[in-house]
This record gives sequence, structure tokens and C-alpha cells, in this order.
Amino acid sequence: MKYRLVFLSLLLLPLLLWTQSSSDFTLGVFTGYNLSQHYGTKDQTGDYQVQTGFRHGFTSGVDLHLPVTDRFALMYEFSYVTRGSTEKITIARLDGETLVKPARMDVKYYMDYLEFPFLMHYKVINKKDFYTAAVGGLAMALKVKGDYTLDGKIYFPEGDSYTTFILSDKSKLKDINVFDFSLIYGGEVGFRVKSTPLVLAYRFTIGWDYLALPTYPAGDFPPVNLRNQSYSLTLKVPLQIKI
Repeated sequence: MKYRLVFLSLLLLPLLLWTQSSSDFTLGVFTGYNLSQHYGTKDQTGDYQVQTGFRHGFTSGVDLHLPVTDRFALMYEFSYVTRGSTEKITIARLDGETLVKPARMDVKYYMDYLEFPFLMHYKVINKKDFYTAAVGGLAMALKVKGDYTLDGKIYFPEGDSYTTFILSDKSKLKDINVFDFSLIYGGEVGFRVKSTPLVLAYRFTIGWDYLALPTYPAGDFPPVNLRNQSYSLTLKVPLQIKI
């Protein structure tokens, strides 16, 4: 709840300040590539190890650019973004006992969000038909879709060999955090192709809420506490509006 109150305060107060200083704004439509993964603290007990892989996806949305000065502006975005990761989990200990041969799990965590970033935008180079800018701020995301699949093997010794048990599971991750809060920073390059203005933007988004992601439904294995992280590259077409 406190995250939501802080975010709403940062969202509304700058809007009030902008209304005192300007009546110009820019609407933009953007789309692009999003590369995501999960990160988290390592297991200190050595019970399991997690090797994280990437999810290749996309992001698309609209933004509102509110200039405060010639160089400084506020930005509000609304976007659909795909996030998640693939994980290779090796479990060395189970219920306090060391496994003779570690269990192995191949897991996919895919989650899609509606994201609402609030950003501050500062132009470092500001020419008539070209600019570069630094961008940073906060974002709140609402999970709208989840997909979890697991395929694994656990080995039990039997004489000089092992008996292999196949594990599998899937779910829609309905019990995982509905809201996710993040920090964002990146940069932009604005330019023109003939008479059309375009903006190429890079964003790095790092979540600060842990997601208790499942590793097996029966509760025999602990969940992994991971956070969202993503890198995006988008192309935007802005449209300046004066009122």
C-alpha cells in the first residue's frame, strides 16, 4: 500500500506543477523489443542453485510528454510489456538431506503486464532536429497474464544405479504479486527522417518487489524469490499538440 501512495503522489504533484507553466504537450506511440530475466539473492545454504535465462518479448504503448523548460520534461507512459525468464534449477538438498544425485528442473516463468511509468526527461543535447536525453523514474505494473511450466527429474539411488522420477507442472501464476513496482532509467535520441520526427529509446527496468515463484506444486521444494528485470529498445512517433 505504501508503494502505491508514493507512486500516486509522484504522479499527481508534477501534473499540478505543469499546469502552472505550460499548455504544450506531445503524444507518442511506441513499440519495440523487450529482453527480460529474473534476478535475486543467492541461496546461502547451498540447497539449490538457479541459472537464469532470458525471455525475448516486446513492449508497445503510448506516452504523454509534458515540457516544463526547454530541456526538462515530465513523461507519463502506458504500455503492455512481456516479462519473465527461463530457469535451470539444481536442487542439492531436500528436507535437510543431501541428494546423492541432484534433482534438476527446467522452469519457464512468463508474465505480461500493463505498466504505468512516471519519468523525468532531461535533454543533454538540444538541437532543432536532433536531441539526446537522459530518462529516469518509477513504474507500477499490473499483471494481466501468467504462465508457468516445469519439467524436471529427481533421482533416487537403487543399488549401483538410480530410479528416475519425472516431474511436470503448469499454472497461470494467479498467486504471484498482482502489482509490481520498478525503477527505470535509460536514454533517448530524437531525430527526423525527412519531415517525420522519430525517437529511439532505451530503457532498463529493475523491480524491487520479490516474487515467490514456484519450483514444484507439492511444496517439497522451496519457492525462489526473484525480481523482474528487463531491457527494452523502442521506436516512437511523437505528435506535438498545443492548446
